[in-house]
Amino acid sequence: MPKKPSSPLRSLARGLLRASWHKQNLYNFFKKEAYRRSASLYQQKWESKRETRAYHGDHITENNWLGVFKKNLVGAETLHDKDDKSGEREPVPIALQLYAPIERRLDMAMFRAMFASSPRQAREFISSGKVKVNGSKVKHGFYPLRPGDVFSVEPECVLTAVGREKPSEGFSKEVDTKQLEAFEKFKENCKEDPRNMFEQKFTPISVDGPYDPERLYQKVRAMTVENLMNKIQDLTLDGVSAEDLVAKGQMEVEQYRDSFQAGEAVTADDPSISQLATEYFRLDSTASEPSAEAKDLLKRIAQRRVEIQQTELQEFVRLFRGAASVYDPRWYYPYLEEYCGSPLPWQDGAYGLQDPSKPYFTPWTPRTFLAPFAIVPWHLEISYKTCHAVYLRDPITRRGHSEVISPLPLYMHENAYLFYVRDRQ
Repeated sequence: MPKKPSSPLRSLARGLLRASWHKQNLYNFFKKEAYRRSASLYQQKWESKRETRAYHGDHITENNWLGVFKKNLVGAETLHDKDDKSGEREPVPIALQLYAPIERRLDMAMFRAMFASSPRQAREFISSGKVKVNGSKVKHGFYPLRPGDVFSVEPECVLTAVGREKPSEGFSKEVDTKQLEAFEKFKENCKEDPRNMFEQKFTPISVDGPYDPERLYQKVRAMTVENLMNKIQDLTLDGVSAEDLVAKGQMEVEQYRDSFQAGEAVTADDPSISQLATEYFRLDSTASEPSAEAKDLLKRIAQRRVEIQQTELQEFVRLFRGAASVYDPRWYYPYLEEYCGSPLPWQDGAYGLQDPSKPYFTPWTPRTFLAPFAIVPWHLEISYKTCHAVYLRDPITRRGHSEVISPLPLYMHENAYLFYVRDRQ
C-alpha cells in the first residue's frame, strides 16, 4: 500500500502543482501567483525546490530522489548553421534535465503515456499485477526503463483511469429521478401545445443577445441603398448565382409540375400495362376486326390505367396537401408512443451504470478537464488501441526544447538545481 501523505495532495490553500489530472490541480495552476523576486537567494532556491519536487516525484521520498540525482546534466547541442546570419540562437534549457532520472521510472512513464491519471494510480496498477514490461509482470513502480523497453497495461485499467468516475447507486437514482421529472413535464407541454414546442426546439438561438432598441435603430439607419448593393455584390463574388435566389412560390409550382409529370410517366411505364398492350397487338395484328379477346384486353388496359392513376393521385394528395389541410394536434401520437416506450429513452439502464460490473462510468466517456493534461512526450511511442508503449530513449533537451514536461518556468528549475548541487557538495 502506498504511504498516505501527511498533508493533502490537492490543498487549495497550499496551491502546489501535482502530477495529476484532478480538477483541483488545474485550479491551482490557474490561480498560481508570480514568483517572489524580493525574497533572499536561499528563499528563492528553497521555494523552487519545494514547487518542483511537488510536481516531479511527489510520491518519492527525498532520500530516494537524492540517490538518483545527477550533478552533471546532459543536453544535446546542434552544430552551428553557417547560413544563419542573425546570430540569434535559443538557449538550451539544461536545467529541465534535473528531474530527467524520474522520467525513467515505470510509474512516471505510465503517467506520461496517459495510462494513469497520476503516478500514484500507476503504482497501484503496477502493484496489482496489471502492468507488463517486455511481456513480464513487474510489481515495482521504481523499475527503471531502458531504451527499447515495451510496457503494457490492461485496457480495463486504462479505461478506468481515463474515463469518468463510476457514480454510486444513490447518485445515479437521484439523477434519473430529475431527468424523468423534466421529461414528463416536457411530454405534458408537447400534448398541450405541440406546435409551440416544435417551433421552440427548431428555432435557432439568437446570437445578438437581448433586445436593444438603440442597436436595432442603428442597423436600420445603416441599411442604405449603397450598403445593400455592396452586400449583393459580395454575394455575387462569393459564387451565389441568380438561379439560387428563386422565389419560394416558383419552387412550389415546379414541385407540383414535376410530381404530375412523374405520375404520368409511371402510368405509361407500368409493366402490367406494357404486357397487356403487347398481348393486344399480337392478337390484333392479323384480324380485320377486334376479336372478343382483344376487346377484353382493351378493357383491362383501361381499367389498369385508371387504378394506377388513382393510386398515384392519392399518394400525391397525401404528400402535397398537408399544408392546406386542417392541423391535427394528434399527429405525433404514434411517434410519441414509440419514443416513450422506455422510461429512459435516451439511455440504457441507470445513469452511469449501464454495465454495473465495470469499474468506470458506462457508457464510457472521458473524464472532465482532460484536455489541458493531454500532452504526449517525445521519448515515448504509444498505441492506445492495444495499451502498449515503447520507451524510445531517455529524455533529452535541445535548443529551445526539452522532453521533460513541466508546468513550472525554467528559472525555478535553475534555482532547484543550485539548491541540490550545494546540498550535495
